[in-house]
Amino acid sequence: MERKILCSTEADSKRVHKMLMEYNLRYMHDFEDYNFHIEENGEIIAGIVAWCVSDTLEVEYLRVADSHRREGLGTQLLNHVEKLAREKGFKRIQLNTLSFQAPEFYLKHGYTKQFESPFFDNYTQIYFIKDLTEEE
Repeated sequence: MERKILCSTEADSKRVHKMLMEYNLRYMHDFEDYNFHIEENGEIIAGIVAWCVSDTLEVEYLRVADSHRREGLGTQLLNHVEKLAREKGFKRIQLNTLSFQAPEFYLKHGYTKQFESPFFDNYTQIYFIKDLTEEE
């Protein structure tokens, strides 16, 4: 029997994500969220969403409000999670970004491009990794 497909609300999407995490925890260990933000006047102006599993931290996204770009907030957040990852003994950080976002930012912070893939229009999705076992 084919079942009806419904559009998900944000709450529905969170429930689906929770279902996935519950399944993944059967195979993954040491799972933890690493989500942080910076506020100004009660408003979030920058944030990073990341999670770890075992010895790897994955940055899901990093965003700085347009009006606060070039103030070092992205660097501050990225450095914060890198420091925590090192303290926990993680071996690497991985992430991906789109070519119109900030690939140069990650290169500047010591990330190595692994590969890129066509995404849409003339843009690409670029995958990065940073080895945390090397001395800073």
